[in-house]
Amino acid sequence: MRFDELDVPDNVADALREHGFIELHPPQAEALPIALEGRNLVVSVPTASGKSLIGYIPAMKKVINERKRVLYIVPLKALASEKKDDLESFSHLGFTVAMSTGDLDSDDGGIKDADIVVATSEKADSMIRHGSRWIDSVGLVIADEIHMIHDPGRGPTLEVALTKLMRRNPNLQIIALSATISNAEDLALWLEAKLVRSDWRPVPLREGVFFDGEITFDDMKKKEVPAEKDEIWALMKQTIMEGGQCLVFVNARRSTESLANKFAPNVAEFAGRTLSKQDTDLLEGGSEPTSLGKKLAHCVSSGTAFHNAGLTYRQRKYVEDNFRSGNIKCIVATPTLAAGINLPARRVIVRDTGRFESNAGMVPISVMEVKQMCGRAGRPGYDPYGEAVLIAKNQRDSDRLMYDYIMHDTERLTSKLGNEVTLRSHILGLIATGDASSDEDIVEFLQSTFYGSTSSLFGVEGVVEKVTDFLAREEMVEKNGSSLRILPFGKRISDLYIDPKSAVILRDAVNNMKEGTDVFSILLAVALTPDVMGLYPKKSDENRLTALAEEYEGKCLFDPFEDPEFNYEVFMGALKVSAMTEDWISEVPEDVMTDTMGIGPGDIRSRVDMMDWIMYSMSEIAFIIRPDSVRAIRPLLTRIRYGVKAELIDLVSFRGVGRTRARILYDAGYRNRTDIMSADEKTLASLPRIGPSLAKGLKNQAGGSSGTVAPLPDWDPDAEEMDAMAEEYCGEKVSKQSNLLDF
Repeated sequence: MRFDELDVPDNVADALREHGFIELHPPQAEALPIALEGRNLVVSVPTASGKSLIGYIPAMKKVINERKRVLYIVPLKALASEKKDDLESFSHLGFTVAMSTGDLDSDDGGIKDADIVVATSEKADSMIRHGSRWIDSVGLVIADEIHMIHDPGRGPTLEVALTKLMRRNPNLQIIALSATISNAEDLALWLEAKLVRSDWRPVPLREGVFFDGEITFDDMKKKEVPAEKDEIWALMKQTIMEGGQCLVFVNARRSTESLANKFAPNVAEFAGRTLSKQDTDLLEGGSEPTSLGKKLAHCVSSGTAFHNAGLTYRQRKYVEDNFRSGNIKCIVATPTLAAGINLPARRVIVRDTGRFESNAGMVPISVMEVKQMCGRAGRPGYDPYGEAVLIAKNQRDSDRLMYDYIMHDTERLTSKLGNEVTLRSHILGLIATGDASSDEDIVEFLQSTFYGSTSSLFGVEGVVEKVTDFLAREEMVEKNGSSLRILPFGKRISDLYIDPKSAVILRDAVNNMKEGTDVFSILLAVALTPDVMGLYPKKSDENRLTALAEEYEGKCLFDPFEDPEFNYEVFMGALKVSAMTEDWISEVPEDVMTDTMGIGPGDIRSRVDMMDWIMYSMSEIAFIIRPDSVRAIRPLLTRIRYGVKAELIDLVSFRGVGRTRARILYDAGYRNRTDIMSADEKTLASLPRIGPSLAKGLKNQAGGSSGTVAPLPDWDPDAEEMDAMAEEYCGEKVSKQSNLLDF
């Protein structure tokens, strides 16, 4: 079947042909006619089988023919950008595309005119909570990677958002796109959808186990691998010499770095190159090079790289882009890469099928996760085949890997919605939006979820009652019998999209603040909230964290040990986040922080972003219950975002000025806007990292020069990095403040 035979507008068919889409893949030929009829659809097909078009084409028809809007939900912010770019390549047909993954305390009025919005499930649910009118005009929802409903972190929000949308609009069309799963029929039953299941791939995939110099594939055929001192290098070298690229998956960040560095000299013989100064600066860490960044630059110049959450957004994106272009022949990564962006390779090597968990030791990873990694093998248009290889230690291990992973179906998808901690935030959201006004309404809603569709909900009434009692006790809702009504405090917490337990901690901390409460006490209260993920304490942290624990024992604005959800390990993880944030706002260089704390730049970025968001929530709560405390909290927002001491707050409000340039200006005697306004432009321009263009821009911003406003220069790397971080974790740039109260 051809694309131009589909029931789509002529201009859509023409555009598809111009993009090179002529013949449909078998799963597309089966699924698209169903979707184009407006019926609900679940598609369960392998990675790289063309499932994105099964969403894109009905989306274009829905917008062009029916003039209805489309919501495209993705699990990860990195995927949102990919989908937006794909859809925008067709926007000349007369529709607009927007991406909304950012500020969760917003109804996103900026998307009100968009025809298609790509959003994370958290942002979709947030728009519902804020009463976004855009949501009410949606005629089609595409849930990409819906198998992520199995994920304990992201799954419940996706499940709740889809349930809300379906209950509010019974005529809504749902298209759910999934990797191959064993119980796709359960999803189809829940969504009242037609199921299309297929194992077809455009590039054949062979999965096997490597042991004793050869790969044994799932069809029992064997492939010899020329011997080398290191078996992983033997597999890599064979692939590179055959013209392919490799992805190597290991279970720990440190392993990604050590392996990539170990193989760098070997790969350099095939793919070594000299990096430009711009590339080197980006990889090393911009204005604040780190030892991790220098190690990455060395690897990349040799044609290899590592990829993990310790890297910054720009470092990871550079690695991904240069792997696609062929400059990098091998990436050593943690499994998170497999669930993220589209980055296929000729051969995928899975070294580890277990991971360490603090409460259980080494545990096997799921079949689904291994299959996700294996599915990255085979680049359509580049490779005649893909190979996924698990590495065995001995014959017994080889048999185990073949039986437990290669020949095994993935686990059944199960809902992760049914526990008290997860339900807290979602139940508050249901009450806040009017989707439920009693315990019975909440139970009825849960019956409509995937959780309710696949389980008996035994005991759920007790869990719901316990949660609503907690919300009533904390004055977020009013409860009369089982009747529920949202209170102003609860509505604000729902809009802020934070865990109600976090709100209680922040509220108590604000109430316990006194004149002269030190900064670390405030940071620790924020870090103790469930929304901020702690940092694992290492032996090198022991002296500092123990001293802090002793100093702040009995002085915390919130006592975590009164709550059964907290333990000493959680407390120490929060202490480390607080210490890291204190270093950050004290302008401790990043390379010092990464070396002394044993963390990566990406750890700093992610925790800074979360601390910034929860600190903002704290300021909003303070504004409601104790406005006088806002003055102590608000300056910390700017300091956390830019990583500066209090004396630089005014300077970082200038566009183009981050922590590095602000310090240069301050040390040169320019302390505030008045100083910039009265400064000589040429003298400003002569400062390091300032220059004529930025100097003129600073004068214009300060109101100290007349005439046409000069275009501002590119962002300072440190300011740019913070914006990139905000885009990665929030999805969009955070507006610069003009003053401390401009939020």
